[in-house]
Amino acid sequence: MSRRPPRRGLRTNVVATFAAGALLISLILAFGTYFSARHYLIVQRERNALQQAYIDAALVKERLRTNGVNVAEVLSEIAPPSRTTVLVRQDGQWYSSDLTTPVHDATRSVARSVEEGEVALSWNDAGDRPNIVVGIPLEGVGADYYEVTYAKELSQTLDTMGYALAISAALTTVAGGILGWYAARRVLRPLRQVALAAARISAGELDTRVEATDDPDLATLTGSFNTMVDTVVERLDHDARFAADVSHELRTPVATLTTSLGVLQGDPTLSPSSATAVELMAGELDRFRGALEDLITLGRLDAGVRESEWEVLGVSGLVAAVLAEAGTGGEVTVDVPADLEIYGDRLQVHRALANLVRNAESHGGGLTAVHASARRGHAEIHVVDSGPGVPAAERERIFDRFARTGARGATTGSGLGLSIVEQTAQLHDGSVWCREADSGGADFVLSLPLAPTARSAAGREVT
Repeated sequence: MSRRPPRRGLRTNVVATFAAGALLISLILAFGTYFSARHYLIVQRERNALQQAYIDAALVKERLRTNGVNVAEVLSEIAPPSRTTVLVRQDGQWYSSDLTTPVHDATRSVARSVEEGEVALSWNDAGDRPNIVVGIPLEGVGADYYEVTYAKELSQTLDTMGYALAISAALTTVAGGILGWYAARRVLRPLRQVALAAARISAGELDTRVEATDDPDLATLTGSFNTMVDTVVERLDHDARFAADVSHELRTPVATLTTSLGVLQGDPTLSPSSATAVELMAGELDRFRGALEDLITLGRLDAGVRESEWEVLGVSGLVAAVLAEAGTGGEVTVDVPADLEIYGDRLQVHRALANLVRNAESHGGGLTAVHASARRGHAEIHVVDSGPGVPAAERERIFDRFARTGARGATTGSGLGLSIVEQTAQLHDGSVWCREADSGGADFVLSLPLAPTARSAAGREVT
């Protein structure tokens, strides 16, 4: 199957258009200039040759009328112009002022017209050189006069002018390309600003706007873009407030239901079937409460709300606190440098690590190891489980909201835990991803920027 060639970008098309336009204009001007100048120079050269030939022919005719004077003597008396050969034919015999000029080749283009009594002028390449041949019949003396002028200087002039015009056309084309590049740069600058603003907005910087311009042709673009962003931000704020309000309003009935179910669970008079129903309701309510808390957390993260003051956090202490809270046993391998530090919101980072540990315990067959290291200005915290791992096709989708892997019947968890981890990482200018562990399980990597002091120390160590 043949591959389609890549499509050219707008800048390339603009540059190519300017260059092609400059080439077309320069070629039109070059051809027009060349042929106009060539016609003028040739006409002037022919006029001069014809005038000179008339003068010399009149002199030869006058001398031949003198009794006792032959053609050879007459040719020796006249002084033709430089690079000009004089030929005279009388009584079927040819006489020449230059024995190197082939008579037949030089005069054959005009001989017939001269024999018919007409003045003729022609160009030929006798002797592989450009010549102007003028033939004049000398009536009254029975002779024909020819002048062959070597026009090498005219040919050289035309060649030089052609080369100069070709170079000028090439330079004009290059200049047109440069002008097109500059014009494309100026034209695409606002589009580039819009693209950069869109990229920053997609990265979460919702206060980014395109700078206003006085250009009336671009003001509509920048104004429309800023208005669109304002509308989107307003809609996001509205949705966030709506979700927060709904979550807040749901907390009260959920708390009431939890309390009521707690009372029912302690009632010894319930029948076995009623007790089973109450236990099922309590489990589902607990899942609902967890999902509600996760939704509230995601709403805060989406809004960029800080839950505590950012500070320098020791990764070793965070991991120890999370593992103690999760109640993992001594079978978990922990390898975290004591001096590894990050800068962020303690509550949010703690929650993200707790979600990774909970995910390993609930869906990954159990937590096996937690280790961390500094890499390229970031602290990479690895949470490894003993499960079957995550298929490569699912390693990005599992961070989507309400995404679950495994069997369709699996209903444990809200499906928001890993989304909270990803949102927390983005809020801290970090990232999170999943890969296959050396043991075959899943290895979730949470990468967060090092604290400034730790980053400086790491830089000195590398140096």
